[in-house]
Amino acid sequence: RLAWNDNVRRSAAVTTTMRHLTALGIGTDIVTAIVDSLGERLTTDNAWTEPLKQLVETIPACDDEVIAGGGVFAIVGPTGVGKTTTIAKLAARFALQNSAEDVALITTDTFRIAAREQLETFGEILGAPVYQAGDATRLGEILAMLAGRRLVLIDTAGMGQRDVRLARQLSWLTSASSRVQVLLALPANAQARALQEIVEAFTVARPSACILTKTDEATSLGGALSALIRARLPLAYVANGQRVPEDLHYAKPRKAWLVKTALELMSRQNDINEDF
Repeated sequence: RLAWNDNVRRSAAVTTTMRHLTALGIGTDIVTAIVDSLGERLTTDNAWTEPLKQLVETIPACDDEVIAGGGVFAIVGPTGVGKTTTIAKLAARFALQNSAEDVALITTDTFRIAAREQLETFGEILGAPVYQAGDATRLGEILAMLAGRRLVLIDTAGMGQRDVRLARQLSWLTSASSRVQVLLALPANAQARALQEIVEAFTVARPSACILTKTDEATSLGGALSALIRARLPLAYVANGQRVPEDLHYAKPRKAWLVKTALELMSRQNDINEDF
């Protein structure tokens, strides 16, 4: 609090910047870091535009499209984040650029029958086989069998970030094969504190990148952006709807779009508050 107040007292430009970025839902620690990085470049004339540019640059993102070269990817995340739909989008995206024969799908979700059926439906439409693995041994066997497939996507069981079974379930992925790369599905429509908890809880799976889902359902994007920046977790894709695969986008060119959308959501929220 003392550090925050000291920054605010420095100048009117700093005060304006802090007020605006905080209104976007950006965490105070991230706001302070942005102000410090701008230093003397921050003036009353650019107290809004320069911090927004800096925010865009601060968002970590993958330099290349993650699935473009193929590989084995497991999508992890809490229940209801849209992992199965995201896998369908990734599979369809790759199949359109290559061939459906290059793709295979695996589910480790033995808890929800509906989730398996949904993935099997996607696989049937796409023309990609779907396998079920109930433990690490079976997962390893399936991955060995699918060594000739260019892209293998693994749908995992959704669990809350506080579920005591989470660490055991996630340990399957790394023990089954060293080829598995983990992508964290992060729901943009969750509250800032919940988003931070999700990122921290799923670090046990050592995700290499993140997929931001449900941006079309979010009332603020500040919490999601703050969680990514804190964790330095690069953003791979952004999902903003249910269409397969149209509503999945390579993240790096969309960073400015994310900040623009955050501004629009802030303005919309201000209009609602004024109405009340």
